[in-house]
Amino acid sequence: MKTVGSTPGSWQGSSEAEEQLTRDTRKAAAVRTISRFLLRARLVQEHSLAADRDILEKHAAWTMSFRITQNRHTGQRSVVMVPAPLLPTEQIESAAARVRPVFLSGDGVHYDKVLNALGEVATFSAGLKKNVEVLREKFRAADPDYPDGRPTEPRSASSMTNKQVAGAWLYGHLLHEDEMRRSYGAGISAEQMLLYATKTVCSEMLATVEALHLIERMVTDGSLEVAEALFTEPISVTATEWAPQIAGAYVADVGTAMPESLTEPLGNEWSEVHELFDFNPPVTGSDGPSETVDPT
Repeated sequence: MKTVGSTPGSWQGSSEAEEQLTRDTRKAAAVRTISRFLLRARLVQEHSLAADRDILEKHAAWTMSFRITQNRHTGQRSVVMVPAPLLPTEQIESAAARVRPVFLSGDGVHYDKVLNALGEVATFSAGLKKNVEVLREKFRAADPDYPDGRPTEPRSASSMTNKQVAGAWLYGHLLHEDEMRRSYGAGISAEQMLLYATKTVCSEMLATVEALHLIERMVTDGSLEVAEALFTEPISVTATEWAPQIAGAYVADVGTAMPESLTEPLGNEWSEVHELFDFNPPVTGSDGPSETVDPT
């Protein structure tokens, strides 16, 4: 009786091939994650609030402070809180919307997924690996849901952390209508919630832009390869008007079947738009007088 089977060498070759396929699949997925993050991070960097890094750092580092004064005549002392600077609400709202996907755990560009993807595809030196982990800590410090995660129950404690207050405004009032998150802002003024949300959003933007710059350096020094178009592709609109470019405009009676493609020849039931209007005086030539009719 003979037993038919593969030699150990063939099994080893198959295992190595499967392992290589798995590794290639992981790398391809990691590159997609990094590519998506690059576009999002550039969008964050182009926000008006990110134009002045000093402003970002100032609001991200804000801490409560006070002054102690003493009356020279009576000796009486008093404490006066130093007013906290507030940025325009709409500016914080739009910035929060741009940076939100980087801090949404279920999103494909969440910062942990991006940093893990870098480890999957990049050639890491000890120094670069340390930079990535330092950056991870900055993301976590900015993340209102780290380390406790998204709240699963309404507020019950009498005191709140700064992150909980920021989360109440961002996720309970702005980015979501989350009644449970709103409970963490009960009894707190809108100004105070905005203050802590501003601190959070500015910290999030700083970490995101820093990650963008790290990736740019990695691409420059050859430790990471991504498509060059990711750094040049337009990601926001700055124009103040737009007019579509058309090759021609045609009309037909209501109910006429639409052509299945742009290259399909049009039947006699279709007419060019300009044939419907009477130009007076008529066009006399390429250099002669002409008139524009606005169908509206």
